[in-house]
Amino acid sequence: MPADFDPADFVDKIGERLVSEFEHASQAGTPGLIGTARENPARKQLEKLLPAFVSAGSGIVIDSYGARSNQQDIVFYERDFCPVYSINDTPEATYFPIEGVVAVGEVKSVVDKPALFDALKKVRSSKLLKRFSEKSQEGRMPAAANYRQLGSGSTFAAVESDEYDQERRCQDQIFSFIICKSFRNSADAILENLCEFGHTYEIRHMPNIIISLNDGFIQNASLPAMSLQSSPMTANAFAFVPDKPRAFTFLVNELRRHAREGRSVPLYSFDRYMSSIGGALPPSRFRPHA
Repeated sequence: MPADFDPADFVDKIGERLVSEFEHASQAGTPGLIGTARENPARKQLEKLLPAFVSAGSGIVIDSYGARSNQQDIVFYERDFCPVYSINDTPEATYFPIEGVVAVGEVKSVVDKPALFDALKKVRSSKLLKRFSEKSQEGRMPAAANYRQLGSGSTFAAVESDEYDQERRCQDQIFSFIICKSFRNSADAILENLCEFGHTYEIRHMPNIIISLNDGFIQNASLPAMSLQSSPMTANAFAFVPDKPRAFTFLVNELRRHAREGRSVPLYSFDRYMSSIGGALPPSRFRPHA
């Protein structure tokens, strides 16, 4: 008789394979080979655990103001709406507009201070990007920035109290994470490293969660309530949770929550990326129907 299926155990094994496959990919040699090797089955399995509108890739996130992120190991994006600009299908030349990005992630084998800072800088480079948002006025209401839910093409007319604002609202930022096999140093040392980085750069650009398969996970927290926070924007501390059996499952649940609750800007914002090949039409010549 076959053993009972355990969904939590299945998800944990995806996490183990994900880190292992990226670790092997880093030994592939040239950037092109590394990119090919990172088209791994585990990442596709992780994609299947998320809402159906989410696809997974690797590459660089861009905004319509000309800024770009560092190369991201994992980019989750809106399959039906986000244009993907890819040259020869290589991750180092694949670009995702920030308006269609749901989340980004960095995958490491063993995390020490240099590896952590490298991952934090890559995450920060994506969170610094700006989605195009403009205010519009409905009737006599004050002008406000409209929004849409991730995965939806419908635009919601906003008022000031719920308008799109990625500088102030958690659900309007992209989600970011770091996952590794283990911490090389103690959890306390990693927390100290995070505080050091956070004091140098803005806390709101920190990851939403950091997972160590062999140790547990680190998330933002609020003191003195001692409550975990899904976003660094609502936190004033970092917390280490030594629950390694459920660490990766916790990450998947957080990704699913953000995909359900996250917001972006109206779809017309994607048109800005095509403006460089658009512009004014040449003079036209007309002839009446015969």
